[in-house]
Amino acid sequence: MSMSEPILDSMRAIEDDFAEAMSRMYSVGNDLARVRARLSAEATDAPQTSAIEASAIEASPEHWTPVAAPVVGAGHPSPAQPTRGQPSPPPVAPGHVMPPPAPAGTPPFVPPMALAPAEPWWQRDGLVAKLLVVVGTAITLIGVAFLLALAIQMGFFGPLARVLSGALLAIALVGAAVLVRRRPSGTIGALGLAATGIATAYLDVLAMTRIYEWVPLPVGMVIAGLIALGGVLLARSWDSQLLAVVAVLGVALMAPFVGLEHGLLTGAFLLVLAAATWPAQVGRDWWVLELARILPTALFLTALAAVHERTDVAGLLAVLFAVLVLATSLAGARVTRLPRQLGALVPVGVLPLGAAALAVDDRWSGAGLFVVATCLLVFVASLADHREGTPVQHRLPEFALGTAGLTSLCAALRAGDGQGWTPVIGVGLCLVWAVAALALRHRVTLVVALALGALATLGALTLLPHVILRSLSDEVAVRHLVAAVGVTALYLVLARAVTSVLPTLAPALPRALLALSVLWVGGSVVLLITLVGQLVDDPRGGFTAGQAGATVVWMAIAAVLLLRGLRGSTLAIPAGLALAALSVGKLLLFDLSFLGGLARVLSFIVAGLLLLAMGAGYAQALERTRRAPPPPPETGPVENPAPVGPVPPSV
Repeated sequence: MSMSEPILDSMRAIEDDFAEAMSRMYSVGNDLARVRARLSAEATDAPQTSAIEASAIEASPEHWTPVAAPVVGAGHPSPAQPTRGQPSPPPVAPGHVMPPPAPAGTPPFVPPMALAPAEPWWQRDGLVAKLLVVVGTAITLIGVAFLLALAIQMGFFGPLARVLSGALLAIALVGAAVLVRRRPSGTIGALGLAATGIATAYLDVLAMTRIYEWVPLPVGMVIAGLIALGGVLLARSWDSQLLAVVAVLGVALMAPFVGLEHGLLTGAFLLVLAAATWPAQVGRDWWVLELARILPTALFLTALAAVHERTDVAGLLAVLFAVLVLATSLAGARVTRLPRQLGALVPVGVLPLGAAALAVDDRWSGAGLFVVATCLLVFVASLADHREGTPVQHRLPEFALGTAGLTSLCAALRAGDGQGWTPVIGVGLCLVWAVAALALRHRVTLVVALALGALATLGALTLLPHVILRSLSDEVAVRHLVAAVGVTALYLVLARAVTSVLPTLAPALPRALLALSVLWVGGSVVLLITLVGQLVDDPRGGFTAGQAGATVVWMAIAAVLLLRGLRGSTLAIPAGLALAALSVGKLLLFDLSFLGGLARVLSFIVAGLLLLAMGAGYAQALERTRRAPPPPPETGPVENPAPVGPVPPSV
């Protein structure tokens, strides 16, 4: 035995220990990788994501499944080498732990697509180009205006040369726009050139008509209208709302400055322009063009109706404008191929008509104009039923009915003109809306009726002094009684309509309306007996008797409510008790100190007798209810019960 054999044995022992240690390290690393993969799978919301990641780990050469690495040594077989076609595991860095293998059958890993970088706002849809075009158009127009002003001051050119140069410049700009439009990506530049040319043409017409006065106003407006129509046709061919807005808005803003002294002619021109440019919206969703058509004309006609001396002609223009706006809106709502108009412009369409109605000296003529507006709006609302999914701004019935409620209220106020019958007319109007809402069962109509009813409640507060103060008993008139009765009926109809049409507001709102109606029943009794006292030349005595009568009537209504409650109404009993308590409170706190003589005696005696009758009747009715026999069982087929116990044997 040589000296080298112990050394070799020691080396083999060390190699065996090192191989065993490496195997344990690989085993621990595999366990850690499995735990990590399990935790990752549990933390992920979608289980498919963990499967894709595991398949990616299995397929990637950077993540090879670890195995125990055998160490070549004495007494140990050499490890099996990878066969042909099988990839060799990549070298593993020290301390790197490999995840477990992915289950078989998982789909291949698809790397996520990188999100495209967000486009800066100044590069979206050619915003910078559009901004430069708009600024360039404005600066060019300012330069043209400065050129004309300088030529006039210095006398460089004669008037004819200035006008001709302006016309040639406008034609050149529009021609250049047509040429630029034919090039690729030349739309924005063409729009800027065309808008500048149209605006230059308007300035030229302004110079001919207003500054030099070469042509009369009608001829100048016809020329401006032709320019606007040409611009609109060009805008439709290019499918550019911006160019159409420039063409229409330019002439709409120029006309008041040109024809300020001829307001009626200017208003008629703007009305014709609004009607002539409406077909430009057919097949297009150009709501900005609609605003450019309607708003300037509405504002000018409103100012014209308010300040012009010929209120009749201004009123006629206002009526025609309202008919135009409402007719186009109704056509857009009824015919699918026509452009749907903005319902929010309906109040704008009747604004000049309202101004004309207020400017008329005769109140009945003004009320008649408001009635015409109301009838037009109700007619449009009855025919324009919006389809499913209609946006809010296009819902014509809602806007039309809301505006109709406002115009009808203005008609009532204009007819009353601050006179004594104004509350009566207003209450009658509210009652008409409430009855219509109940008959038609239409929610929007009911909402309008409720809004007008709230205003009627505020107006009815003016009747309270005549109900409470004895000193005003001489001033009580029939109109006060009619208004009080009308308010009572209004509350009853509204309560019924809310219960039928808007059950979401029940039962709170109907109960409040019924309570108000009961209170105004007492007020109506006071006013009625006061008027009777005036007939016998004793209004104060009639007022005193009316207060006693109101207490008695409230007590009688409370008795009716209690009887109704015994018949099955759960609300009637607490309502009757509350009204009885209110009557007793009025009797003790108001009538005791306010009434005197026979009225006080009668009110207390009658109220006491009613309370006794109510108590006795309520007790008897309750006793009858308790003693009533139970209802008979429902008749039906008789079923023999199954025998209990053993069945006897048959013979």
